[in-house]
Amino acid sequence: MTRPSLLSICALAALTALTLAPIATGQGGGDIRRRTVAITYIKDPVPVTLSGTTLRPQARGEATVERWRKRNESEIDLKVEGLIPAYNYGGDFTTYVLWAITPAGQVNNLGELRITGGSGRLKTATPEQTFALMITAEPHYEVRLPSTKVILENLAPIANPKAAQVQSSDIYFTGDSGKYYTDTTLPEVVGRDYTRTPMELLQCRRAAQIARLADGERFDPDDYNRAMTLLQSAEGAFRRGAKIDEIRLTTHEAISLFVRTRDIAEEKAIAAERRAEIRRRDDEVRRVTENASDLNSRLTDTETRLKASEIARTDAQEQLNRALREAADARAESRSLRGENERLRSDLGRTGQELADARAQISSLRSETSSTAAELDRAKNKAEALERAEREQREAEARRRDFADLQAALGRAVPVKATANGFAAVLGDTFFVPNQSTLHVRAKAKMNIIAQTLAAHPNAVFSIEGHSDARANADSFALGRAQSVADYIGAFGVSRANLRVESKGSTMPVSASRTLAGRATNRRVEIVFVSP
Repeated sequence: MTRPSLLSICALAALTALTLAPIATGQGGGDIRRRTVAITYIKDPVPVTLSGTTLRPQARGEATVERWRKRNESEIDLKVEGLIPAYNYGGDFTTYVLWAITPAGQVNNLGELRITGGSGRLKTATPEQTFALMITAEPHYEVRLPSTKVILENLAPIANPKAAQVQSSDIYFTGDSGKYYTDTTLPEVVGRDYTRTPMELLQCRRAAQIARLADGERFDPDDYNRAMTLLQSAEGAFRRGAKIDEIRLTTHEAISLFVRTRDIAEEKAIAAERRAEIRRRDDEVRRVTENASDLNSRLTDTETRLKASEIARTDAQEQLNRALREAADARAESRSLRGENERLRSDLGRTGQELADARAQISSLRSETSSTAAELDRAKNKAEALERAEREQREAEARRRDFADLQAALGRAVPVKATANGFAAVLGDTFFVPNQSTLHVRAKAKMNIIAQTLAAHPNAVFSIEGHSDARANADSFALGRAQSVADYIGAFGVSRANLRVESKGSTMPVSASRTLAGRATNRRVEIVFVSP
């Protein structure tokens, strides 16, 4: 009988481990590590200087940033000069975009910067209070992530240092990987067709090229075909000499559809890769299962041979007993039968040796069977452990994505700040009736967004902390405001078991100023979340 190979069992276990390895998710993005200046704007207008990078050292810009607390936004008035047309950085680029980058790494597209004669101006706003400014060359105005073509970035303000708090830190943000920006050559700018083509049409062509490279025609044919129809319509209007406003309306709608097509195509491409990996893993598991079945068959054959050996041993014992009886009868009948008796004894010795050999073979088969079963159990336990680890990792990734979605959703309604182990959504003094714990009616819209967002994340666990300025009843005042927020979101179905209400009183001020504005800053409610 052929003994099962322990090496083959170990190979099967290793194959199972490789098969059940976690499936890689996402595509390689461009994590751009840059050190820039994050500025906290308080109230007064702050002049900010933007300096050109190595791509364009001659470029410079001046921005005036003013924080409007009541409107919860920072107004930006930007002027730049010394720029050259964006196509000088490659045929994929047509325009410039202004970005705001928070210390948490969130990037916000603040709008397109049109250049005339090397200069341009842009007035825009952002709800962020602490951010860095950066200008990049882009293929169109509606990009979601900045390209690697960083042309200008802000410096620390020096004109009025009291008006801003400045800190320099390593800010990490995710930029576009650039895998769809393949044209590094300069376009034929001397040709009349290019120089006379409206900027909107050039951007729409680039958006179509990116969607096509992302395989949008296969993954999202409806949006892609609608966008191509709009692009062809805009091309036809341009050839007919239509007004730029008519072309702009058509191209803007087409660009939005092309951007959506790229997003959907990338998501579906990732999903297709995951499904293919799962199919490959299932095939490997199926092969391992078939090998395990083969081992079971071999084990069954071993057991059958063991039973046959037991039967043979029983027959040999019966033959021995019969021989002894015959020998006794022979001695009683006649001494002449001694020769036959000796022959029978010789046969008995051989039979005993065969019996010993059979017993040794039985012991070997039992040992082999036990070893095979143990190896099979270890392979099975390892496969189950790897599958359980993969499931736990998927669940952990899902919790992290849900936590990031929650932070992004709340960040669109109220300011969000990073904490040591998560983040906190800050509800300022304007959310409440002055010097009372009652929520103000004008805060209803944002409170509805906060409550609906928390209701949509039923697994989120958080604490509602009330903060006060220095006053006699600071603790009860802060607790009353925190309880008002808890009661409001509770009415939207948020479970009370998921939240804890507590008062920090005046023990954790964010401003040491004793002015009305400084005291108002300390009167706040923070919804604190801990990262999973």
